[in-house]
This record gives sequence, C-alpha cells and structure tokens, in this order.
Amino acid sequence: MKIVDFHTHIGRVRSFSPKVIGWIYANLESLLEYMDVVGVDWAVVLSVPHAEDPFSRLISNEKLLRIAERAGGRLVPFCSLDPRAPDVYRHLKWLLRRGCRGIGEVKVGLRLDDERMKVLYDVAEEEEVPILMHIENTAMGKYCYGIENFGKILKEYRQVRFIAHGPGWWAHIQANPPGNAYPKGEIREEGLTPKLLREFKNLYADISATSGLNALTRDPEFARRFVEEFQDQIVYGTDFPCMGESSQYGPNRLHLEALKSLGVKERVLEKILWGNAEQMLG
Repeated sequence: MKIVDFHTHIGRVRSFSPKVIGWIYANLESLLEYMDVVGVDWAVVLSVPHAEDPFSRLISNEKLLRIAERAGGRLVPFCSLDPRAPDVYRHLKWLLRRGCRGIGEVKVGLRLDDERMKVLYDVAEEEEVPILMHIENTAMGKYCYGIENFGKILKEYRQVRFIAHGPGWWAHIQANPPGNAYPKGEIREEGLTPKLLREFKNLYADISATSGLNALTRDPEFARRFVEEFQDQIVYGTDFPCMGESSQYGPNRLHLEALKSLGVKERVLEKILWGNAEQMLG
C-alpha cells in the first residue's frame, strides 16, 4: 500500500525526549532515509515562520524549494509566511508560482479569524492551493487559536481546502475538553472537531504529531468510528523529525500502527494513507 506523509519538516527541532537532549537536525538525506525505511512514497515538507516557534529552526521557504528540486519528485514543498510581514501577499504569490504547492504550516500567534490572517486565505483561494493550520492554545504557545470561530472562516472561504492540526484542534474531538494539550480517556460526547468536519467538506484533519496520535489512541472505539465517518477528510502525517517523550515519530511508525490497530477496512486506510493527499494535490 502506498503512503504519503503530509506533514514533515527539514531543519532543527527541539527534542522533548529524555533520551536526546537539546536540538536535533534533519536534512534532505535524513528525510529520504526515513521515507525509505517506513515505505513513504512521497511527502509534503512544511515551512514555519521562524520568529513564531521557539522549538524549531526550519529551513527557509526559498531553501526548501531548492532542496525539493533535488529529491526526484518525492517531496512536495509548502510555504509559510507571517501574515503581519511586509508585502506578504506578493511574496506568497511568488513562492507558489516558483513551485510551492500549498501554504503551511501556518503557525503564528494570531486568532485564526484575525483580519490579518485573511491575506493567507485570500491567496489560497486565488491560487487554488490547500492551507495547513497549526491550532493551539496551551502553555507552550498560542497559534491560530480561537477554534470556536473556525466555522465562520470555513463558511467565508468554502473554496479553500483547510487542513487542521495541533493540540487545539485534536483536543476538541471531545466536548468541553480540559485545559491540557493532550487529554486522555474515553470520549463520551463529541466536540467541535467532528462537528466542523461534518458541516464543512472543505476541511481536512491531519493526524500528525503527539496531538494526532493521542486522538487516535485515547479511545480506540471512538477513533474507529471517527476514522470511518471522516475517511474522505483525513490525511496521514507524522511531523518528522519532531521528537516526543521517548522516540522519533516517523521511523517508529507510531501513527501508522495506531491507524492499522483500529481495524478499519483497507479501502479506508488507502484513502487516509495516500488517496486523499493525491486527490488534493494531484
């Protein structure tokens, strides 16, 4: 079965693993080696605005474009800019016309319905590209927060394909989630995440990172129903090379194993592992 990893990075990231202290670095060769080991056919590589994320020092949009050219078609570059930066509209247009296939990872300290964010959504609509959002409101950071107003944006930009990811997105798989980033235990009442996916077919869910993994494993029966219902709106990702509490996400196949453990039909897995990504990006 083919695999597309929709959420990877190149550059330096801070380790949260007790086994690895400090910063780790992944270059093009590191990413391709991970892909070969796990069996990933192609991957989306995301940038992040430097000043916004104290836990990563990822390569620039321009350098990412140059690196992707050396990957034999196996890497699909996205680009990301802070919407508060000068001339962001023109710069984004230029990056997309140079070869970036989407916008993301959008990880900036603004509400997702802030008027300044709309320059990103406008460009995504005009250029007909998807946009991947990191949603979070935790002690570690506030990025694209205000998920309670996401529906307003999704309604206003119905032609834009939004891909949601992060603790502030996955915590809301349940109603009234607690304040911690990775809530545990049985989900007795569904929250805003499934409700938004059900209402807006231009919305997709990215299962990468600890937040996505936690959502798939905390209540397997709920996760199985969730995956089956939204099989056309979920994309597989790992957040390579981010380090968790004990291991590196990608090479240990944690997200892949979690998906397979749910016992869904093979056609459902195919959509999530590669079909939806290929349909979105051609």
